[in-house]
Amino acid sequence: MDIAWELAESSAAHGTAVLADVQTQGRGRFSRRWVADPSTSLLLSVILRGEAVPLGPLSTVAVGLGVRAAVTHLAPIDCALKWPNDVLASGRKLGGILVELRTTEQEATAVIGVGLNLSLDVAVHDLLRDTATSVERESGVLVRPVDAADAVLDAIDAALEELRGGADLIPEWRASLATLGQHVTVHRRQGEITGLAEDVDSDGHLLLRTRDGILHVLAEGDVTLAG
Repeated sequence: MDIAWELAESSAAHGTAVLADVQTQGRGRFSRRWVADPSTSLLLSVILRGEAVPLGPLSTVAVGLGVRAAVTHLAPIDCALKWPNDVLASGRKLGGILVELRTTEQEATAVIGVGLNLSLDVAVHDLLRDTATSVERESGVLVRPVDAADAVLDAIDAALEELRGGADLIPEWRASLATLGQHVTVHRRQGEITGLAEDVDSDGHLLLRTRDGILHVLAEGDVTLAG
């Protein structure tokens, strides 16, 4: 992401993609690290400019659906999404998405980051062993990072084109969300909140009802199942 932003600020063209083979300082939401061993993961950031910049919070919706479509194209995996930006298989994290936007008076620029575990051996990483999975682990299919990049870029481009064309992506996204109907805890910068994940609204916000009956509209957060 940092290199992509450096290139963007140096007038790199729309559609410029940055690929990494190994990553030790990748970042996700809330500045969490994303670690990947050499040649085991898709580690992709792509620069979008001008009219191609995604539309507000719905960008994560479009990118999530695009990545999910790419995964199912690459391997026979039953893929789901976790609100707001994780890709799941068998209830474990298969990948993640990060969309960053910067605007000036002249132009809007976005960098979309996608991390996808392809053949990563999660068993050798203490923090991943019980929570993550990979395409190879789920399907037995070994996917090269370059092939995954082609599929993901094509699928993201198609999903964003649908969004810019006015398509309502929320129904498909809602149907793909493993979060809905679950009692969850949402970890936010301002503190945790626990309740039933009832639905998402037209902007992709999570509708969470707490035990006192209040319906909360959440724009961001990290979701875990409530204990």
